[in-house]
Amino acid sequence: MAIITISRQLGSGGDEAAKLLAKETGFTLVDKARIETLAGEQGLSGPEVDQMAEDAGRAWATNRVVHVDLVQELILNLASEEDLIILGHGGQFIFRGFPGSLHVRIIANRPIRIRRVVEAFQVDEAEASRLLERSDADRGAYIRYHYGEDVEEPSHYDLVIRTDAISPAEAAHLIIQASEVMELKVKGKDLQGWLEGTWGREEARRLTGIPAFAHPSEEEFARVLDFYRIRWVYEPRAFALAWDKEGRITEAFTPDFYLPDLDLYIELTTLKQDLVTEKNRKIRRLKELYPEVKLKVFYGRDFRSLLTKYGSSEVKKKEDPK
Repeated sequence: MAIITISRQLGSGGDEAAKLLAKETGFTLVDKARIETLAGEQGLSGPEVDQMAEDAGRAWATNRVVHVDLVQELILNLASEEDLIILGHGGQFIFRGFPGSLHVRIIANRPIRIRRVVEAFQVDEAEASRLLERSDADRGAYIRYHYGEDVEEPSHYDLVIRTDAISPAEAAHLIIQASEVMELKVKGKDLQGWLEGTWGREEARRLTGIPAFAHPSEEEFARVLDFYRIRWVYEPRAFALAWDKEGRITEAFTPDFYLPDLDLYIELTTLKQDLVTEKNRKIRRLKELYPEVKLKVFYGRDFRSLLTKYGSSEVKKKEDPK
């Protein structure tokens, strides 16, 4: 996945540039509103969500673990599915060292920032100056507290844009040019591999919401689906196949994957042919009981051919039992 992070000063036009950039590239914009929405979906209350804002003074300092861990988890989970533009929230440090990332800092001279804040917030220059000081202090403290870094240090960024004489649209255009030169989408294909190397395999999987697959073949198939950006759900539901006299389920079948955009269930079987009889019986029973359900079965030979066709790096010549 491609990642663009934008750190900006209040009054620099960075927010506007990020919105225009998202519109031009089709990348998902992760700003304060999106973080709040994602956090709310995780069951956080209003006050807890408010503490996650980088401009919330030092409210986030009351619970560093809740804040930093959750924000990183929300962003990394989203990054495993979509190209992102991350506005603030320490994105440049979350993805520091990721080959598919471009880190941008947008700034402007103080008099210009004051003028823009006066126009945007309908305040006088004295109040605008106070707003700038508070914003700079809050954002600087946020980065210092959570990452131990100076947000203004130029070496954290691939591109620093001063917007004294250029518009947000022109700034967005410069970022697009830089992203093309850096070939973000090409270099960012193996986000999961980078995460596992940086965070460790188990932690990377937790952060990105990747399930614990029961068999390596399932993980390989998921990689093929991800490469072609086909949405999938792992072991989405169990279909009851038999019941006892009291109506309790005695037998069920759970397909490996569900592809919601195709309304299609997928079952993988890399078992040797003489061992698939029981699974085939269950599949026939499922089709009898649920004729409306679309199910595609990939057997060992078909599965290996599929992985070979799509460039799997772990295709095995021998069949592994599943």
